[in-house]
Amino acid sequence: MKRVVLMVLSVALALVLAAPVVSAQSNGGAPADASGTIVVNPGDYPGSCDFPFSLDLSGKGKTIELPDGSLILTSPGLDVTVTNLDKPENQATFNITGSAHQSKSENGDVVTVMTGRNFAIDPVAGTTVVTGRFSFVFDANGTLVQPQTGNGQRIDVCELLS
Repeated sequence: MKRVVLMVLSVALALVLAAPVVSAQSNGGAPADASGTIVVNPGDYPGSCDFPFSLDLSGKGKTIELPDGSLILTSPGLDVTVTNLDKPENQATFNITGSAHQSKSENGDVVTVMTGRNFAIDPVAGTTVVTGRFSFVFDANGTLVQPQTGNGQRIDVCELLS
């Protein structure tokens, strides 16, 4: 699953690194601070912009590991300011309070379903903010087998900030 996190960056997936993992069998606890900055350079992820940009996160996040090994990543009250580092005056702030549900299918594919409002980088769809229900699938080797598809609104962040 780590390869999927490296290949497809979504703020919810980035929370795997920033927020504590909580077992669904425990009492859990409140989401933790997920504030911080991530810099993405061209080529870091397939589908990233052709200019470097920063993601300045502010808010909380939580990763919940379910007994079957699947994950739920939440980001209540999370905002991200995306800045084109070549043209710092080109920036936009998005409220990204959606969640991502990540599970393995019987054949080993890793299926990620994003609901609500999420930031994601996809090899085909590009760098986006999506609102609605979108999903993507990687096989067990980390090869994209289903690019980001779904219903709702998709904002092309690269185009917006270029």
